[in-house]
Amino acid sequence: MVPAIVVTSENDSDEQSFNNLNGEQIIELIDSLLELDSVSDRMIQTLSDYAENKRLKEDIFVSLTGFYDSSIYPSHSMYDKWDTYQLFNDVTSDLNEGESRLLTLEDTSNECRFYNPFKGLITSNFGWRDGRSHNGIDIDLQVWDPVVAAFDGMVRVARNHPGYGRVVIIRHYNGLETLYAHFHRLKVKPGDIVEAGQVIGLGGSSGRSTGSHLHFEVRFKGKPINPRSIIDFNNNNLKSSSINLIKTKYSYAAVPEGVYFHKVVRGESLFKIASIYGTTIDNLCSLNGIRRNKPLKVGQKLMVSRQ
Repeated sequence: MVPAIVVTSENDSDEQSFNNLNGEQIIELIDSLLELDSVSDRMIQTLSDYAENKRLKEDIFVSLTGFYDSSIYPSHSMYDKWDTYQLFNDVTSDLNEGESRLLTLEDTSNECRFYNPFKGLITSNFGWRDGRSHNGIDIDLQVWDPVVAAFDGMVRVARNHPGYGRVVIIRHYNGLETLYAHFHRLKVKPGDIVEAGQVIGLGGSSGRSTGSHLHFEVRFKGKPINPRSIIDFNNNNLKSSSINLIKTKYSYAAVPEGVYFHKVVRGESLFKIASIYGTTIDNLCSLNGIRRNKPLKVGQKLMVSRQ
C-alpha cells in the first residue's frame, strides 16, 4: 500500500514521504491521482522532476550494463524473477563454458562508485573450508559496526536465515548480487534503492556464527564468485573498473580487464614473474590474493598485468 500523502491546494505533497516510495508505490500514486478532479501544478512538477531524476539514473546504469532494462528491478532481464525470500536464484547462463562477458563495475564519471563494505581483517577466504565450500569471505568486525553497500542497487532480500542469520542481498545494475550476513540489526528492507556507501546493517553474530564478523559474497545468476578476484581489500578499491566474467563448468571466474594468466614453470619466483611483465611483487600479490612468501607450484596459474 502507498503511504498516505495529503494533496491539497496549499501543500501539494509530503516530499519526504514521496521520496521514500519505491517504484511500485510511485505507480500506485500516479494511478490514484488520475482519479482526482484536478491535480495541482506543483504536484505535476514534483512528479516530473522525480521522473527526470530517475531517467538520469537509468541512463547511468545503461553505461554500466551496455543495455537498457525497463523493469523497476535492476537487471531484471537477466533473471527469471524477483524473489524477496529465496536467497539464491540459479539462472541458466547464456554463456557456454569458456565464453566471457564484460561487466562494468564502476563509472566514476557518472558517480557510480565502489565502497568497501567494511574495512577490517579478512579472517577466512573464499574456497574450501572444513570439507565444504565457503562461498565468500569473512571480515572481522565488532557488534554494532556499520556495514555499507558495495555498489548501487536494490535490496532483494533482507530477513533472518537459519545459517546466514540476519542477511541482506542487493541486486546491482550490472547483474551482480552481493550478500552481507550475520548482522545484529538490519537497516534496509526489500525494495529499498541503495547507493554505494549507504549503511545497510550493523555488524553482529546472528545465525550460524562463532563470533562477530561480516560474511560477504559476490554472485552472478546465483553462482558464487571470489570477491578477492574483484576487490583489493588491502587498498579498499576495485582491481579494475571492469571485469571479464568467464563461464566455468560450474560457476564463473572474474578476471579484471587487462589482466592475463601466467602458468608457473619450474624455477620461477614472484620476483622473476614480476620482472617478465614489468610489474611488482606487490601487484602480483594483490591481484592473486596471496602473500609475498607463499610458495609457488609448477603449473599454478597467476593473474598478471603490465604496469
